[in-house]
Amino acid sequence: MFDMSNVHMKFKYSAALLVFIFFSLAGIAQDYKSSIKQRFTAYSQHMKDREFNKALDFVPEAIFTVAPRAQMVALFEQLFNNKSMEVKLISFEIKEISNSRKIDSSYYAHIRYVSVISMKMNADTTESPNTKALRISMTKAAFANKFGSDHVAIDENTETYIITTPKRSWAISTNGQDGWKFVNVEPSQRIIMEKILPKELIEESLN
Repeated sequence: MFDMSNVHMKFKYSAALLVFIFFSLAGIAQDYKSSIKQRFTAYSQHMKDREFNKALDFVPEAIFTVAPRAQMVALFEQLFNNKSMEVKLISFEIKEISNSRKIDSSYYAHIRYVSVISMKMNADTTESPNTKALRISMTKAAFANKFGSDHVAIDENTETYIITTPKRSWAISTNGQDGWKFVNVEPSQRIIMEKILPKELIEESLN
């Protein structure tokens, strides 16, 4: 005789197993995304604190075949110690982390985030009001052209520009769980991206 109770028990067991597997996989996904967020936050904090050598621990080693590590640190220090312009990294806020995918021997996850940067111009105090007004207008127009007018604000009294921009990055890991490193999506830095990212990700990012 067909035992319905046995079928029912097997169904309950199978359903419970599927639920367990689903939540286990969800937990794994949450773990690697938490790792990405934690490491990206640490990377961003080092940049904000001007700890550039520490920040470069969070980028792929292949970048240093394009520009040596010491040279990159020197360039950052030159930018942030510019007497004519005070640059501050205010915040980096992650908006979205995609599911990772394996390509060849590495895992990749796409990150969307928003960066907020301030730039304070230390202008010549001897310039005339008209010259200053023209310079501010031209500088704001240049920033608006590069970042979009909606992303640029200015305090004209202090001549400080606040630039808020949506940005993208790829997180890269050899095991898909931890040790994530980051490379930004920048059309002007395609040569760097080509050293690190698979061709399909570059095309996807730039098109």
